Amino acid sequence: MKENDFLSAVRKETGFSAKLTEQMTRQLVEILSGMLAAGDSLTIHGFGTFELKKKEERLSVNPVSGKRFMIPPKQVPAFRPGATLKERIKNYKGNE
Repeated sequence: MKENDFLSAVRKETGFSAKLTEQMTRQLVEILSGMLAAGDSLTIHGFGTFELKKKEERLSVNPVSGKRFMIPPKQVPAFRPGATLKERIKNYKGNE
């Protein structure tokens, strides 16, 4: 689903105007991004948790030159689905 399709679905479900729906969605993304950048996580009951995961330093190899190099540690955003979402996906009729 593309962003415009998502916004249309939200508009249809809520009855909000296109402008309000887009503003609210952009604000939600901005707040979530800010929380993750600050090292916080967000848990939405029944949906899941948005959080930062730490990736450790690791050794990699350049496939062209064969030269080895270290990839430094970093934090990456991650989503961990909740039990309710997992169950809903498992029981979705389109998964057959």
